[in-house]
Amino acid sequence: MRNLHKSFPPRKVLRGVSVRLYEGEIVGLLGLNGAGKTTFIKLLAGLLVPEEGQINLLGRPLNPATVRTAVALMKEGQPSFSEFLTPRQCLLYYGHLLGIGNLETRVDQALEMADLRQFAERPLLELSFGTKRKTGLALAYLKGARLLLLDEASAGLDVKSVANLRSALRRYAQAGNTVLLTGHEMGFMEAVCDRVILLHEGRVKADGRLHELGKKYALQQFIEVWYEGEPLVGEVLEQENGLFRLKLDLHELGLLDGRRVRQVKLQQSVLEHLLQEVDRVEGRMA
Repeated sequence: MRNLHKSFPPRKVLRGVSVRLYEGEIVGLLGLNGAGKTTFIKLLAGLLVPEEGQINLLGRPLNPATVRTAVALMKEGQPSFSEFLTPRQCLLYYGHLLGIGNLETRVDQALEMADLRQFAERPLLELSFGTKRKTGLALAYLKGARLLLLDEASAGLDVKSVANLRSALRRYAQAGNTVLLTGHEMGFMEAVCDRVILLHEGRVKADGRLHELGKKYALQQFIEVWYEGEPLVGEVLEQENGLFRLKLDLHELGLLDGRRVRQVKLQQSVLEHLLQEVDRVEGRMA
């Protein structure tokens, strides 16, 4: 993607975005509400056309034929399937429309990949929001696209389904495909993404692997600890009956007497800190 511009007058949504994606990687697209994430996703899916700039996929300019064969998109919200169909029937229907060969086997594989086997024969009308989202994810797998776009991928999924999604996306990328996803659950994004792109008011403000961005922005991963007795490190947030609630940088945990640590809780993810830091810096510059 080179120098992409997109407006919805009077607002300029993307302002010269240039990004390169690589085979076999999972990339997280982050940003506060209104940063341009969904518009960016829709440009890659061919649903919008940039006013300026160019998008190339597999060495060729993006066009409807390339999108049809090489791109799959799962948008935010509930997929618009007929609720009288089962997940299997949905996949068979769209598979026929797409002209996918060996369809029965491919549908079985997609249902397995999305952890839908136990719900495959039940009408969507009876299934939860999260299960309907997984049906949309299975359709993206079925297409066998080289570029998989997931807008709010983990929304509405339970803990087990989120873990299965992480494994499925990793397998998908290891097969030589590329995954670009957005999300507001920073723990999930940190766990699954190889690289992170941060949009801020329509511009790319950060692009790199998590440890690289951590060094660049001096990010710290804070934790909270309940500690028995007065500590020598950390910031005391609360005191109650001889216990101290502390705010610590992760490396400071090793400086405490482990026998006196009563509870440890992650206070803020690195990505949350990154979003706040970029927003603070940009706000100050403005």
